Formats: sequence, structure tokens, C-alpha cells
Amino acid sequence: MRFAEAAKQAFSFLEHANFRLAQTGPARLQYETAQSFVTIEWDARSGELNVFVGLQPRKGEAADAFSLTDVLAMQGIDVPERKMPFQVAEESRLRPFLEKLAEDTQVNAQPALAGDRMFFRRLQAFRSGKAQTYMRDMRLRRVRSEAENAWQKRELDKVVNLYTSIEKDLSESERGKLDYARKHNSQ
Repeated sequence: MRFAEAAKQAFSFLEHANFRLAQTGPARLQYETAQSFVTIEWDARSGELNVFVGLQPRKGEAADAFSLTDVLAMQGIDVPERKMPFQVAEESRLRPFLEKLAEDTQVNAQPALAGDRMFFRRLQAFRSGKAQTYMRDMRLRRVRSEAENAWQKRELDKVVNLYTSIEKDLSESERGKLDYARKHNSQ
């Protein structure tokens, strides 16, 4: 069965919820109401299969879509296999994954399907928070790596500068290195 046919069958509940099929293609379907939209996509090259939900944009605004993975995570629904989009390389194997995505959407995305603006504000804040945490973690990894290199080379002034920039996030070991570098840097 082709992607579009399998997706239409799996997400048929949307038509009973007053969504209309607005766009269809070999690897993408979009259902819409006046308030919200649901997009189901499959990238044949990467195998990524995902569902996105969003509010219909106001005039002059771009549509902002949120992945079902973010919807589940924001609600504290921990589904280990859903941390990333499903990867399905063969079109003939899509059906069970589409059915699981449809079930997750129907059960866990009701506020999104209803076009609840407060839900989407919380979802936007959640996604922004995740992005900020990711950027902070990347910075911490970079600073820690540079500080460790400086420690190995006994560049104590550099150790002090680097560790001071992330002082509130230091481990006990890193705090010890910072204290040592501060004491011995001026000697």
C-alpha cells in the first residue's frame, strides 16, 4: 500500500472530527479545520515518518508546526521509541507506524486538534525551553573540553577564565581544579 492510502486510512478519525483533507501528495497529507492543521509526512530518503500539528496562521503570518514528539514530551508522556521520528525505509512497511502515530495523535493531541491557543503557547514555550537547554548543554561541553585541555597544558589562567564562566554548573572535580588554578595561577 502506498503512503497516501495508508495515511488516509490511519488518520480517517480526523474526517470524523471535521477536518478536511486539504493537501495530498505521494509523501505528505495535510488535514485542516478553520482553527488547526495536521500534517503527516514521510521522507523516503531518510525514512523519517512524522506528524505535525499547528494553528492556522493569521493573515500575514507563517504557519508554525509542532511535532507529535514535542506534544508527547510536553505532556510528560515518556515513550522511549518516540524520542525521534520513526525511521521506515520501505513504503510497504509504513502501515503499523502510521497507525501508531494516528493513535498517539487521537489520544494525546486533542487540545491541538481543537485549536486550543493556550495549548500551543505552552507548546511554543516548551520547544523554546528545549532549544535553550540544548544550546546551554553544547556550550557547557565546549567550555569543559577547552578547560580540560588547558588543565592538561597547565594553562591555569585559561582554566580559571573558562571554569569561572560556567561556575554554577561545575562538578566537584571541576570546582577543585578551579580552586587549585586560582591558588597557583598568581604564583
